[in-house]
Amino acid sequence: PAMRSYDVTILGATGFTGNLATQYIARTYAGPGSAEPVRWAIAGRSRAKLEKILASLPCADKDKIGIFVCDVTSAEDMERVVKATHVVANFAGTPYLDKALPIVELCARHGTSYVDITGEIPLHRLSYDRYHMTCQASKAVILHGCGYDSAPSDLAAYLAAKALRERHGAECAHLTAVVEDFSGGMGGSTLAFLTDLVTKGSGVKNVPEAAARGAYALDPVGCHGGPDKRIIGDLGLIGWAPHAKTWFAPFVLAAPNVLVVRKSNALANYAYGKNVRVSEVMKAGSLPGAVAILCVLVMIAALLAFSPLRALLLALGALPKAGEGPSEKVREEGSFHMYTVAAAAGGKDAPTCTA
Repeated sequence: PAMRSYDVTILGATGFTGNLATQYIARTYAGPGSAEPVRWAIAGRSRAKLEKILASLPCADKDKIGIFVCDVTSAEDMERVVKATHVVANFAGTPYLDKALPIVELCARHGTSYVDITGEIPLHRLSYDRYHMTCQASKAVILHGCGYDSAPSDLAAYLAAKALRERHGAECAHLTAVVEDFSGGMGGSTLAFLTDLVTKGSGVKNVPEAAARGAYALDPVGCHGGPDKRIIGDLGLIGWAPHAKTWFAPFVLAAPNVLVVRKSNALANYAYGKNVRVSEVMKAGSLPGAVAILCVLVMIAALLAFSPLRALLLALGALPKAGEGPSEKVREEGSFHMYTVAAAAGGKDAPTCTA
C-alpha cells in the first residue's frame, strides 16, 4: 500500500496484553538509542485510558505517537484505523472469534497486514477460508497465533526438521514437542476462552466446523493431510514417548500448536515429511507422575465447568478476569522450556535431531 501515517498500530492497547506490547515497543523501538524508530499508534475505546498509557511510556517524542479512539465492533472506526497503518497488532479479544474477523476482513481488503496472539483455531480456519484469496490480491499478510500459541512449537518443529534433513539427509516420520518446564501465570482472556470450550464445547462459534476437519483442521485447501488421526497426535493421553524418551502427560495448549505445525509443513510443500506424525506433550518423570498431571488437568476442567465455584474464585481474585493477567513479579520469574525431537523412519535406531 501507499505511504501511511503509521508503521504499526496496537489495537486493544488498554487491555492487559496490549499494554505489555505498548510498553515493549516504547522501550525497544521508540526509546533512546533505537536504531530505526517506528511510527506507531495506540488504539482503544477510552481516550482517558489511552492518554494514561501514553503518559506512562518510557520514551521521548510522545507527541508523535498516534491515538485512535475506536470500537472494534464499529466498521467505520476500524476502517479509519486500518487505512492509516501498515500493520495492525490486535490484542482486543476475549474471544477473538467475535471481534477479530471483521478487522481481518478490512485488513485483507485494504492491504494492511495483521497479527494477533490467539490460538483460537476456529478463527484461524474461518479467516483463511474467507479472506485468503483477498489477501493474495491485496498483498496483506495475516498472522494468527504469534504468542505462546504457537510460535515456540512452530519454530522448534522447523528447526528440528531442518537439522534432520541437513545432518542425516532424512525427512521426518515423527515430530514430538516436549514441554519440560512451565511456570508463570495465565491471562484472564485465555482462561475465559478455555472456559467457553469446557462449558459450551461445540456450542462455541465455528468449533464444529473446525473440529470436523480433524487433525488437519488448518491445512490449506488442496493439501493431502497425513497419518495423524487425533488432533493432539497419536501418542495418547499418557505413556512413554519413544523418540523423546520420556514419560508424558497431556499439555493443555497442545491442540492449537500441533495444528499450526501441520499447517506449516503443508505450506512448505511437506519439507518436514510427507507422512510425519506430530504430537506435543508435557514431560513427566514417571508413569505415576503422568497420571497425577492428568488428574490435575481433569480437576481444573471440572472447576471451570462448575459455574458457582468459578464465579466465587473470580470474585475472590483467585482466578484472573478477562483483561487481567499475572503480576510483574510472576511475569519476570516465569519461564518455560520446551524442545522438539525430529525422528526419521526406521524404529528405535532411526536418526533423531532436537531443537
